[in-house]
Amino acid sequence: MDVILRAQAISKAFGHTVLFDSASFDIYDTDCIGIIGPNGSGKTTLLKVLLGWIPPNDGEIWKKEHIHLRYLDQSAIQAKDANIQDFFNRTTKPDSINKEIQTYEKELEDPEIYEDTQRVEDLLEKIQQLTVTANKNASINRWEQAQQLFADMKLKDISLETKTKTLSGGERQKIALASVFAQPKECNLLLLDEPTNHLDIETIEWLEQQVLDFPSAVMMISHDRYLLDDLVDRVFELRGTSIDVFDARFSEYEKLRSLKDHIKTQEYVKSQVLIRRQQRVIDTMTRRNRYDKQIRSKIKQLEKMKRVENSVIKEYLLKFQFKAKTQYGKNVVDGKAVSKHFGDTVILDHGDFEVLSGQKIGVIGANGCGKTTFLKMIIGAMEPDEGEIHMSSGVRFGYFDQGHLSLKQENTLLEEMQRGQLDISETDAKGLLGQFNFKEDMVFHKVQMLSGGERARLSLLRLLIQPYNFLILDEPTNHMDMESKAAIESAINAYPGTVMVVSHDRRFLDMIADTIFFMDHAKISEYKGNYTSFRVQHQKKLVHLSDRNLAHLSSSGLEKYVATKAFTCWSTKTKHAKGEYVYIGDHNEAFYDWAIEGGFLRQVETKKKRRS
Repeated sequence: MDVILRAQAISKAFGHTVLFDSASFDIYDTDCIGIIGPNGSGKTTLLKVLLGWIPPNDGEIWKKEHIHLRYLDQSAIQAKDANIQDFFNRTTKPDSINKEIQTYEKELEDPEIYEDTQRVEDLLEKIQQLTVTANKNASINRWEQAQQLFADMKLKDISLETKTKTLSGGERQKIALASVFAQPKECNLLLLDEPTNHLDIETIEWLEQQVLDFPSAVMMISHDRYLLDDLVDRVFELRGTSIDVFDARFSEYEKLRSLKDHIKTQEYVKSQVLIRRQQRVIDTMTRRNRYDKQIRSKIKQLEKMKRVENSVIKEYLLKFQFKAKTQYGKNVVDGKAVSKHFGDTVILDHGDFEVLSGQKIGVIGANGCGKTTFLKMIIGAMEPDEGEIHMSSGVRFGYFDQGHLSLKQENTLLEEMQRGQLDISETDAKGLLGQFNFKEDMVFHKVQMLSGGERARLSLLRLLIQPYNFLILDEPTNHMDMESKAAIESAINAYPGTVMVVSHDRRFLDMIADTIFFMDHAKISEYKGNYTSFRVQHQKKLVHLSDRNLAHLSSSGLEKYVATKAFTCWSTKTKHAKGEYVYIGDHNEAFYDWAIEGGFLRQVETKKKRRS
């Protein structure tokens, strides 16, 4: 186990905002490190400092000679990438060439150099030649290996000429992930910034396997607690202005952090007792001699002690209190033979469902399967093409939309809180916003100035001040840190009404759901229990679907295929070895289409009709 990167007393601040101060740590070649902390604590900045893109204000970063770092940005494919070729060209230049280019670019920043026209022309030509060389060699090699991963993630019809503006957020993220995981032996340290953004649960589980198989060190920023618990063996927590290092798995870190918080709370309580005691001594002595040296000494002690803050209570924790409305019958919503399609894409095909009073339902399924469309049909924002959806009288729903479209971008936060709320005074609105960490002048900011996480908090706050009895939440935990997620979980569990929530956060679903609606192949399947319970039940259905003894499930018989190379079918969580036979019929062909198209399976026998 070798040290590949060392940070010594590094500090970083922007203006008066200090992100971290005098932080020191080592990164080893076998590490898998989770970086956690509240939104805005400096996690992304830390990665960029380690990459060398942002210089620390103080301290030093040492890197092992010839180390190669790779980085997945939160928005890896950017607006300037017109097509996939542009993205690979921009992100795959070797570190050595990047450094050489940066050296020449820095030289061009000197105004005096422009007195030497020939030198400027030479530098520009060198930069162009290096860029062309790097792009030609690195991007083509990385692209060839990345294509092999596209099939695993069921990405189809992607070429170097594919226009990025035609891709969804999930498709962009999958392409970026394939790029950073291709040619893994050429990377010594992989830095991932929110790698689960825009991913469905199946792809998140694929991502976990890629990280487990990665041969070098990995550092990742994530708020996905199951992902962290499954993968990391060290935790770097940004708290206040420090970076606390825990050499432990995430679940062990949670216990250690709880113990540290308890100790800090006890220290705070003791300091407050001592402060009150000192104050009484000062009051007594002041009456005797106001200018005594001993008084001044004790006043200085007291002022120093008052700077000790309750760091645990000061931590920002959202505390939601939903207000339930009128009671209603057993059924909240039910749908009969509901169908919905967009062109050739079928979202639902004669699907039935029923939502009962008090249920906490998690809605899951692959990206693009129609989860948001399903919610919009329930609230009446979209009509089904066939069938009907009926909501019981007495039900009053509140809807949290994925894009926070219910917010008026031109309003201030204060105006948005009072919009449609005649009984909320300005003082009350400011107080409520303050509880959600929108403080001081921030209440006068425009909604359009807020970050994604801040908009989510504001949307939820508006939802909470209404007396709803049915909450419909579309990805409420997106962009939220762990403390915010935990607060939402606590509130939903205490809420007496009915909840339906779309989420890809597995732990969140485990903590709040008592029923899972699984959307797949234009159907809605209901499973009792939370996400883990669903996974066990669903796994039992799928695990043997490639067995030839299940030919009776296929109306047209089976085709025999052989695995040309080892692969994992992520739908069934089944690993297939090279040379293994797989039997495919209409009961399981949707799970293996990608493997056939990607060349993982080769047909060796045509369909044989099942015996009657």
